[in-house]
Amino acid sequence: MQITQNQNAIRIWKNLELNMIYAGHAIVGQDWKEPKVCSPFSRIYYIVDGEGILTVNGQRIVLKKGSVWLVPEGMTFGYFCESSMEQLFFHLNVLCSDGTDLLYGVRQLYERKEQTGEIARVKGLYQSETMTDAIRLQGMLWETLAGFLEQAKLDGEELKEHSLLIRQMFELAQNPVSAATHVRTLAQQLHVSESTLTRRFCAETGISPGKYLERLVAGQACRMLLSEDYSIAEIAEILHFSDQFYFCKFFKRHMNLTPSTYRRQMRKG
Repeated sequence: MQITQNQNAIRIWKNLELNMIYAGHAIVGQDWKEPKVCSPFSRIYYIVDGEGILTVNGQRIVLKKGSVWLVPEGMTFGYFCESSMEQLFFHLNVLCSDGTDLLYGVRQLYERKEQTGEIARVKGLYQSETMTDAIRLQGMLWETLAGFLEQAKLDGEELKEHSLLIRQMFELAQNPVSAATHVRTLAQQLHVSESTLTRRFCAETGISPGKYLERLVAGQACRMLLSEDYSIAEIAEILHFSDQFYFCKFFKRHMNLTPSTYRRQMRKG
């Protein structure tokens, strides 16, 4: 018996996770309108019928029937509809092992034409109630993302190999994500000084550990706000803020919106 392994593929499978935050099939009119949006997740739009408009840096971009679009995580844009549009939308993160999005920092929209029958198949799978069709749909979303990653020239080099110390910090920081997690506490748990952890983390990631922790908390708050299960007060408690007031202050500082405004805005698709 002879067995060979593609170690790079195994590494990528272990280090990437598709995290679905919100999705829907929408028929929209002139009420589909926001002048400025910056989401902590990526958006995939499948345009079934009609037309919508995205605005980026003063440029007007038409979402046409039969097109598929990617709006990367963290990109600032606006949108509106002049008449009507039918779309399927998926809000998602392609999470790396450090809890950040693979598409973070990409600042360009990507478009392609649908393959024959693709959008109709996505619509049918989305409307299905079966587990097997949900799995098939996830496979189609991965295929769509793979095409956009090729367009963006992101092909795995972004999945950096980190030292054991930093990998352990990632795991501690994410289990669970909490506003009460501090660099000093993590350093104590990892049996290193705070200055050593900060220096190593900055060298390997390019950002400070404090900024990384705040980004984790902000991202988790955004995902929880798009869940129907949590009130704003419950989110503040789960994320270990001292009270709802401080949570709202933190959230507005990071997202330039109050939690309630963010929730209402993002659920439009």
